[in-house]
Amino acid sequence: MAPHAETDANSANGDGSYTNGAAAANGAAARPKFIVNSPNVVYTDSEIRSKYTYRTTTVTEGENGTRVATPRETVYDFKVETKVPKLGVMLVGWGGNNGTTVTAGIMANRRGLTWETRNGTQAANYYGSVVMGSTLKLGNDAKTNQDINIPFHDILPMVHPNDFVIGGWDISGLNLADAMDRAKVLEPTLKALVRKEMAELVPLPSIYYPDFIAANQEDRADNLIPGSKACTAHVEQIRKDIRYVDFILRFFCVIYGLCGLCI
Repeated sequence: MAPHAETDANSANGDGSYTNGAAAANGAAARPKFIVNSPNVVYTDSEIRSKYTYRTTTVTEGENGTRVATPRETVYDFKVETKVPKLGVMLVGWGGNNGTTVTAGIMANRRGLTWETRNGTQAANYYGSVVMGSTLKLGNDAKTNQDINIPFHDILPMVHPNDFVIGGWDISGLNLADAMDRAKVLEPTLKALVRKEMAELVPLPSIYYPDFIAANQEDRADNLIPGSKACTAHVEQIRKDIRYVDFILRFFCVIYGLCGLCI
């Protein structure tokens, strides 16, 4: 089993902030943690280009019942930019259990926080993250033949979670400090450390379709885009929200996630 990745509590760009405000990331080209010595991999100052041959076999059956196995090859060309962009993460259901926990967890990691629990002192980490907390086998040491494992996040240049700029929508207008109290997931000692920052974060109004969202969410639905049926106006409003974030933060990339619709 590969060893667990050790992750620093701080990132190179650990001063980022949350939207719907703004954040900074320097976007400098990342130095590779290893290089591949192969004619199929080419490195430049701005990108990594590679060729990968995907091999498979198709099987046909003739009239006499003899199976014929035919090797097939497909060549893929990959290009990865080494300049890590700014990244905005827009969460649907930002004020729910998952949204508040993710946001508070990133705050805790960014600041390198520790807090007391009934089991002792807990330090912020990304051990629950496949990308940040796991490793993979790169190969074998040329002299000892021992396995060489590297953190998953060192495979290619990646945005550090501490640099995520987080925003999103929610049918509840509670700020994230009150929302995390409602969620009852985080330790009280951790909530006290991030409460001031969380209180400054308020979700954007959300679409609310009662026939799609659990009925027990109706009482908290006070932060809505008008209308209860799917329509073009709703699509345009969501696009407008995304464009606003893109304009303010000049993101190269904005991604979206579903947080259980506040359930």
